[in-house]
Amino acid sequence: MHALNDFVYPAPLSTAAFVAVVAGTVALALYGVRRAAPERTRRAALAAALWLALTAAAPLVIGRAEMAVMGFFALCNLSAIGLALSPMGRRLSALPLAALVGFHAFRLPLELVLHAWVSGGTLPEQMTWSGQNPDIVTGLLALVLGLVGLRRPLPRAAAWLFAVIGLGLLLNVMRVAVGSAPTPLRVFMNDPPVMLPWFFPFSWIVSICVAGALAGHIVLLRALLRRPST
Repeated sequence: MHALNDFVYPAPLSTAAFVAVVAGTVALALYGVRRAAPERTRRAALAAALWLALTAAAPLVIGRAEMAVMGFFALCNLSAIGLALSPMGRRLSALPLAALVGFHAFRLPLELVLHAWVSGGTLPEQMTWSGQNPDIVTGLLALVLGLVGLRRPLPRAAAWLFAVIGLGLLLNVMRVAVGSAPTPLRVFMNDPPVMLPWFFPFSWIVSICVAGALAGHIVLLRALLRRPST
């Protein structure tokens, strides 16, 4: 694929920031497991390490195939849905609403990284808030509501509002990313296309950041649907 030859690697500082966001996201998830199911913490840590390793190697499997990356995207998101609907997801849904909302605060620094990558020529403009991706709003809301929840129980109405906004913005960024990748599904023809999943360590943006946000939203919805309004 000719487009892959034109990939502009992000600056080392922004790459380090991205890896830090990934590490922080995994750490937050494992902390949640420790709170919700302490006896499963070690197993969860091993599973997370294996998932990181396997999805870090995804670019080697994807190669230069155009549609293989869509299979990778689907696999990561189906795995996230399966985890969120599993017994572990049920136990995580028993955590305080503020914790389930605050988990999504990782999307704030992630959006700052994406903005730097747009400025550096790695991503197209539609992948940040100056284009068609206002997901930074989710990160800001998660941070504010999570901090509020440290002082008093988070109102269910606030958690519901966050869940609707955050999930909507997540689905939107998925739409933009898929439409900007160099595959037959591409609809945004401006350069550069989104080529992150083809390169290490940037494939983690799908397997950790996007999949993690999706799993987090499903767990939050499970918590809101099963808890009585009183």
